[in-house]
Amino acid sequence: MPTIGSFSQDDLFGQEGTLETLTLKAKIKFVPLKDRSEKQPDYRILAGKREIGAAWSRTSKKGSAYLFLKLTDPSQPDPVVCNLYRNASGPAVLWTR
Repeated sequence: MPTIGSFSQDDLFGQEGTLETLTLKAKIKFVPLKDRSEKQPDYRILAGKREIGAAWSRTSKKGSAYLFLKLTDPSQPDPVVCNLYRNASGPAVLWTR
């Protein structure tokens, strides 16, 4: 799985960072949703003032917390699905086709 994002060590997952694909390079920010229902995402993902996706908190089979992301990119026919994990060098986004 290719890494398409890197983040600072802020908060649980590093709430701000850079996302980069072949057609997109953007500084993104995770904004927690308040008063959400069970099916709604935990975070909105913003690039500047534009919403480009959403994130849901998940737990891996090994018990590690991560975020499941759905990103929209006008150059892609379908949403980009990826996960934000904490690895040895800090939080990183891994593209999962």
